Amino acid sequence: MATLNLTSTLNSTGLTSDSIAVNILKAATVSTGGIQRVLIPATQIVSAKAVFLAHADYAAATATTSTYVYIKNAGTITCRLSLVGNTANNAEDEMALEGGQWTVFPWRGDTADITLYLASGTATLVEYGVFS
Repeated sequence: MATLNLTSTLNSTGLTSDSIAVNILKAATVSTGGIQRVLIPATQIVSAKAVFLAHADYAAATATTSTYVYIKNAGTITCRLSLVGNTANNAEDEMALEGGQWTVFPWRGDTADITLYLASGTATLVEYGVFS
């Protein structure tokens, strides 16, 4: 077993009359995981969503375990992700990651795949990790 430390820090001055300073740490016990990069070819996913992370490939979260996903758009083309099994492009339940943007989120992983498609016909590099 290993400990995965997920830390979020939000600091801001001048946005509101009060300064913002939020620090959140979540320590998760995991036994598998790693980070890798893949080149998503434009021809593979431009016209329709394709499965990016198949739920069958990962252990489903339980009451005592968690699965966390890290995804970074390391390219320049917008990537659109869906976590709820919606197969329609431009659906309201999508998450868009512009070039350089990233996200970390818990994934139940027991029924829905994570799908991905590109907003334009250019290949892009995606970095990701799944920890459970």
